[in-house]
Amino acid sequence: MRKNKWVLGFVAAAGLTLMSIGVSLAGDWAGKYLTEDSKGHAFTIALSGDGKATGEKHGTVLEGTWSADGGAAVIKWTTGWITKLSQDGDGYMKTAFRPGTAMTEKPTSAVAAKKVD
Repeated sequence: MRKNKWVLGFVAAAGLTLMSIGVSLAGDWAGKYLTEDSKGHAFTIALSGDGKATGEKHGTVLEGTWSADGGAAVIKWTTGWITKLSQDGDGYMKTAFRPGTAMTEKPTSAVAAKKVD
């Protein structure tokens, strides 16, 4: 019985450690990014620590949510578009998927992004 309690305690501690690492990694994506939309126009993306995303392009404000996923930040916009920000050397890459396109398919566009804040 004692061994079971030790195992349960170890599993609980490991779970808490992994959860805190996940929160830390998610927090690393929070900030402001400058990039382009799928038509080459300026596009600003802001990711907040609480999982909310906002964007601005052509004077239009976008809203969505984001989460860390496999070393990337995946943004799901209320428009149906999905944006993926990933590390690319010293910078970032923004990959966009048109509504109805799975992230396993060819992206609609892929361009550099710069974290400015």
